[in-house]
Amino acid sequence: MSLKIKFVIIFLLISLLPLIIAGGAGYYHINEISNLSISQTSKSLKEMAELLVEQKSNDVSKNVEFLVRRFMQENDDNFEIEELQYDPDFSSLTIQTIGKTGYTYLIFNNNDNFTVFLHPNPKYIGNDIKSIPNSIDFIRTIKNVKLKQKTEKGYFKIFNNGKEENIFMVITPVPNTSFFVVAQISTEEVEEPVRNLNKSFLDKRKDFIIQYNIGGIATGMIVFLVAILFAIRLVRPIVHLTEVAEKISLGDLKAPIEITSTDEIGDLADALRRMQASLRKAVQRLQRRRKGI
Repeated sequence: MSLKIKFVIIFLLISLLPLIIAGGAGYYHINEISNLSISQTSKSLKEMAELLVEQKSNDVSKNVEFLVRRFMQENDDNFEIEELQYDPDFSSLTIQTIGKTGYTYLIFNNNDNFTVFLHPNPKYIGNDIKSIPNSIDFIRTIKNVKLKQKTEKGYFKIFNNGKEENIFMVITPVPNTSFFVVAQISTEEVEEPVRNLNKSFLDKRKDFIIQYNIGGIATGMIVFLVAILFAIRLVRPIVHLTEVAEKISLGDLKAPIEITSTDEIGDLADALRRMQASLRKAVQRLQRRRKGI
């Protein structure tokens, strides 16, 4: 392997190895930061969504309790509970939206028969709760709420039009009534900001890789060209001195040495000039001696 190639390889290794290590470290830290940010954001959004749904369920429960009490006072307790379904104030304060996919609805319990009292979808009103998309866990949970008269919440899997859907649900009993408020929201909506954040991080990571590769290739080309130029400048005088030494070995003691630098190469050239001059003098003395003989 020639000196020029060795010099180029060493130059590239010394120049590019730190760049590769720094790029790898940067990519690793970007991954760590993005994963941590996504994890913390996901946790915070989940907690906020759960708090929002629970707060909405509690608020609707208070509204229902107040309106039932007022309705009973206005009618002297002489009314049919179904009349509330036609009261616009009762409906508007009971059926409320939560975000884009969430909503509240009302369930009525009559001798352990749970029916849908009010719902955003009118086709479910008056039917057993089994008619709405839910799960066995949901039915079991609402029975626990009735038994304990305490709010229950959790994540449920439901099948809506043959499609599985994950929801977060809060079931709150309405004090002094047979009503239960159900508030729910799709986990897809809760996770959407996290997915958008993750996509943003992935895009930034991709941009970093592209920019790093472009920068690395450009830097590599510049380093390679600089290494070639330095190698040529370094090797050319050595090759020249090698050729001069070869000529001297063949008897050409007047071969010109075209090196004028003041570095170590220049010192080598000066030494070769002195050796060349000494050989010429030695040859001249030998020639005079022979003529004298």
